[in-house]
Amino acid sequence: MKLHLHDISFAYDHDMILQNINCSFVSGNFYSIIGPNGSGKTTLLDLISGFFNPCKGSINIDETPLLSLSKKEIAKKVSLVSQDYIINFPFSVKDVVMMGRHPYIPRFSHPGGDDIKKVGKVMKACGIQHLSDRKINELSGGERQRCVFARALCQDTKVLLLDEAFSNMDINHTLQMLGLVKRSVKEKNTLVISVLHDLNLASSWSDELLMLKKGEIKASGHSQDVLTQHTIKDVFGVTSIVEFNEHAQAKQVYYPSI
Repeated sequence: MKLHLHDISFAYDHDMILQNINCSFVSGNFYSIIGPNGSGKTTLLDLISGFFNPCKGSINIDETPLLSLSKKEIAKKVSLVSQDYIINFPFSVKDVVMMGRHPYIPRFSHPGGDDIKKVGKVMKACGIQHLSDRKINELSGGERQRCVFARALCQDTKVLLLDEAFSNMDINHTLQMLGLVKRSVKEKNTLVISVLHDLNLASSWSDELLMLKKGEIKASGHSQDVLTQHTIKDVFGVTSIVEFNEHAQAKQVYYPSI
């Protein structure tokens, strides 16, 4: 599967958020989008998920224009884990995870045996099976985030979007979820696009990086090419040292303490 964005621009109330975005994402790869606050990272994922429509340009999944697909069709192709998923009704954890199967369940029908099996398998993989009957609004931030993660995985899509999906998790669960996603990329040939603020995590886990600043692509490609002292200074305005780390087997960024 190939996801291609051609000449994409987007504005909120005439305030330009993204402009002249041209890039492609190919299945079997883990991509990370990095950049300062307000650079358009979340908006880019919202466009790919079909939540917003671009003011200009086109988004194609293989040869199919995204705008030609219904919301249900998009939900079978693209899933999203958001950092700020809010649900006020006290659904149980297993009911929230089952929501990921809704694109495949006919209207007014109940989940089938395969749906129930899928939910159980994904909950176990995400380490939340013991929370099955707990109410979603009773969970900690990290537990809730893993529940939302499981819901997205239950959609069983070829494209998975992660919008700061690890922001509420401790490092142990962050690494567990990253490992789960990375295995899916390699074993199921899925396409993952993640927004990350931690440049070192992005470098360690991503096949390629895309760096945004003020709604424009400043650099893209392999981490060793994108992560340099010059690009970090240009985009983030901070001085750093960038070195290859043997333990991480990737470039890592170090900042002054004062």
